[in-house]
Amino acid sequence: MKNFRHIFITLIITTLWAVAAHAQQVSITGKVVDEQHAPLDLATINLLNAKDSALVKTVFPDSQGSFTFAGVQHGKYFITAVLVGYDDATSEIVEITSATATKNLAPLVLKNANTVLAEVAVTAPQRPLVERRPDMMVVNVENSTLAAGNTAMDILERSPGVTVDKDDNISLMGKQGVTVMIDGKQTYLSAEQLANFLRNTDGNTIKSIELITNPSSKYDASGTAGMINIVLKKNRMAGTNGTFTAGTGYGFGHKANTSLNINHKVDRLNLFGTYSYMNNRGGNEIDIFRSIVQQESNTDFQQYTDFNRRNRNHSYRAGADYNTSDRNVVGLLLSGYASGNDNNNASNTLIGRTILSPDSTLFTSSVFDGSYTSFAVNANNQFTIDSNGRKLVADVDISRFSNRNNADYNNTFYLPSGDIKGQPLLSRSNMPTLIDIRVAKVDYTHPFGKDNKNKIETGLKYSNVSSDNDMRFENQVEGAWQNDAGRTNHFLYEEQVAAAYVNYSTKVGKLGIQAGLRSEYTISDGNSITMANRIKRDYLNFFPSVFLNYNISDNHQTGLSYSKRINRPNYGNLNPFEYFLDQYTSEQGNPYLRPEYTHAFDFSYTLMQQYHLSAGYSRTNDVIAESMGQDNATKRTWVTRANLAKQEIWYGNLNVPVKVAKFWNTNTNLNAFYMGFDGPLGGQHLSQGQFAWQLRSNHTFTILPTLTAEASVNYQSSLVYSIYRIGSQWSIDAGLNKSLYNKKANLKLSVSDVFDTRLQDVRTQYANLNTIISQKNETRVARLTFTYNFGNMKNGARRNDTQSEEKSRINMP
Repeated sequence: MKNFRHIFITLIITTLWAVAAHAQQVSITGKVVDEQHAPLDLATINLLNAKDSALVKTVFPDSQGSFTFAGVQHGKYFITAVLVGYDDATSEIVEITSATATKNLAPLVLKNANTVLAEVAVTAPQRPLVERRPDMMVVNVENSTLAAGNTAMDILERSPGVTVDKDDNISLMGKQGVTVMIDGKQTYLSAEQLANFLRNTDGNTIKSIELITNPSSKYDASGTAGMINIVLKKNRMAGTNGTFTAGTGYGFGHKANTSLNINHKVDRLNLFGTYSYMNNRGGNEIDIFRSIVQQESNTDFQQYTDFNRRNRNHSYRAGADYNTSDRNVVGLLLSGYASGNDNNNASNTLIGRTILSPDSTLFTSSVFDGSYTSFAVNANNQFTIDSNGRKLVADVDISRFSNRNNADYNNTFYLPSGDIKGQPLLSRSNMPTLIDIRVAKVDYTHPFGKDNKNKIETGLKYSNVSSDNDMRFENQVEGAWQNDAGRTNHFLYEEQVAAAYVNYSTKVGKLGIQAGLRSEYTISDGNSITMANRIKRDYLNFFPSVFLNYNISDNHQTGLSYSKRINRPNYGNLNPFEYFLDQYTSEQGNPYLRPEYTHAFDFSYTLMQQYHLSAGYSRTNDVIAESMGQDNATKRTWVTRANLAKQEIWYGNLNVPVKVAKFWNTNTNLNAFYMGFDGPLGGQHLSQGQFAWQLRSNHTFTILPTLTAEASVNYQSSLVYSIYRIGSQWSIDAGLNKSLYNKKANLKLSVSDVFDTRLQDVRTQYANLNTIISQKNETRVARLTFTYNFGNMKNGARRNDTQSEEKSRINMP
């Protein structure tokens, strides 16, 4: 802990030094467009010294083609805009003096090149690992050494402000209730399904992770903690080109992955596709201690469990975009995956008045054979009505997720002498799950007024999600399999949401204003056929949002926002059936769970367009919290979820990019928060909270022009969540990246959690509960990944981006 205080103090001193060094510097702003004045967000913008043409700084434009060079020292400069397939554009000489407040450039216009380029390597400067934008934080993992060979879940765990607990629940800035999207589309999956999906998504196919803590009314209202958008790679080059990746790794077991991305563009048609394969062996260890006190006696349970897993996954994406006219684009996208998971788990539970002298030992072995498949179709149409920016976009999505889990269990009791107590209990289960998702939406954008400073956005959306979970459980009795009615369950769930929104934005001088209102009408139907328990609900909610942004100057921007959001119960948690893990532990759903509602306020301040500070407060009513119950007579413990009265969170986040030296760039993110819970839970009144903080510091070193290194320091303090007290943890990741074949290929070596220090320690002392859980996941993994870019580019007009308006609202780079 002492070392981390030194690190933190050093980071603050470095930040203050950087701010002081830039205090007298100014900014240069501009925009890059094509000949039709459409923004070119993929261009590279370079600031060059007019005296010797030396490169001073490189930036990348936003989705509107706008760019800013902040903190420019006095002197003479010129700016160049570069994009493959276009002729370079160069500005006039710009002189910065003490009298210059800011410099606004005329638009840089890039013209289509008429040359044919043979096989080349595109080596534009790399975006920073972490970017702070007005409405989100972006983690650019596309070229990161630390992301190579990992899954989407691994990359999420390494993102600033994101934590994943032992049960794969995702938190953002300390808050649970995060909506996860893929390319701007909501996944609509349960927590277990989502975790499986992310662990089966190859990280080499990911371009960036977008963290949105306070979304506007344009977004779905679900997700009380905000949204995480996973942006997949898209090849926009003309001609035929692609990327091949192959990797290997080792942690608890061997890992291998490979992927192929191909793009072909000719005239108005663009075809693209991606295939990836992963074969990973891994596992984790978990120790659980619980003590049950009954009158003057007690019974202790000490459980040791080893999990061994093997995962094989095939995933694919294929699609086509076609320009039916200069103003209309239609698109079709097919995607899916097929994976198989084999788990072989062994557990020993010591039972007695004291663990040092147990009365008996329960040995449980379980073998799981699971298969997971998905298939999704997206059809979209984008019509640009006029050159003023009026636009109409329609999207239809249909997807199906199908899971099958077969399991065999062997429960055997042993006496202290080693003799078997009674007969082994042999059981087996089959749990198929089918999820169908259907979504249709249409969005309209209408700019108006002088210089299009005013804009109205409106849209309609309908989603229908249905889930069918049919669990069959059998016990072996005298050599024959018999149905266990108490553990067999069939649960159906359907949820429909009809939504409409209107959003208005304007700019008055230096003040930007955005106000919106979203309405969502929800119909849900949870039907436990086995228990003859059916609960139907319908409710209408309104979700307002207000955003104010004020540019004090080019070096000082502030923002204030408010939004109301909802988190509907996970349909897996609504299933009232009780799932037994063994004879003494189980998990039970709660069909009476109500949605939780959050009111969130956020303040932000940006200095020099580089250093970002945000602070906020959120209050969640009827918060859905995990709870444990215990029956002292039967010595059985179960986990369930219930609605608490409220949860309050105060937080502050500081993001500091610093160029320590010419060869050394850093980005440090500090997140501090207080989380408190208050309300009845488990038959008692829970009122507790704790201050906590998270630190993530990323460092990039340029050793040689073709050799770079990366390192990341991560720390999370102890915190309180509901009835649980979670211990602190820290880790260090490191990696090397070597460019080969004139920078057309890369060889990356990385090691996550180098010192194998990430251990999850969870304790509970609430009501009659006394539990300690210690879990060691597979966090130290070494990976070696090779990437090769191939192909050629012809008449390099970029591929038309046919993303729906829902995607473009995410402000994808």
